[in-house]
Amino acid sequence: METEFKYRVTDASVFDQIIQDPILENHLKNDRAEDIKMHAVYFDTENHDLRKAGIAYRIRYENDRIVATIKWDNMVKDGLHSREEFNLVINDERFAEEPDIEIFKSSDAYDVLYAAVGDKKLTKLIEMEFDRKLAKVDTGRSISAISIDDGVIHRRDGDIGILELEIEWYYGDEDDFKELALRIADKYSLEPENASKLQRGFA
Repeated sequence: METEFKYRVTDASVFDQIIQDPILENHLKNDRAEDIKMHAVYFDTENHDLRKAGIAYRIRYENDRIVATIKWDNMVKDGLHSREEFNLVINDERFAEEPDIEIFKSSDAYDVLYAAVGDKKLTKLIEMEFDRKLAKVDTGRSISAISIDDGVIHRRDGDIGILELEIEWYYGDEDDFKELALRIADKYSLEPENASKLQRGFA
């Protein structure tokens, strides 16, 4: 399960303001934020069977790591996104170029995928590239991450920009995580984002 708040921002510097805020004093797990270069590719059938079923199939290059991800059963309210998620690290770059659903056969995601696409071939749908700055937060009650994504979504009818702040719950007390996220959102007047990057790619 993935649980995170998404917020639209107009200035990337808000991330640095937040991680230097007294709200997070003594809660940051590292002295500096992590820099991650992301290249995400979303796949579907020619008839968009995954999209119709509310499923996202993503291959993402994260610096020197490749991760295959399935997301489904998405629920959104006031910028809070909750969905089922399964991640798998990929060691074969050739698979990343032509993925299938068989790699997920031992996971709960496989039945969801097979019900949607069966044996149909997957093709590239949408690509996006962005730089992520990420800081991990440990309040003593919950572990979470604050990140900002700055980049572009490549669409067939033209590129659109990405600039969003995310606060994601890792584990621990979920209420503590939500309280921290809402305190930050209120202090910095953050605007909730109910659409995922993939949904914005279709907009």
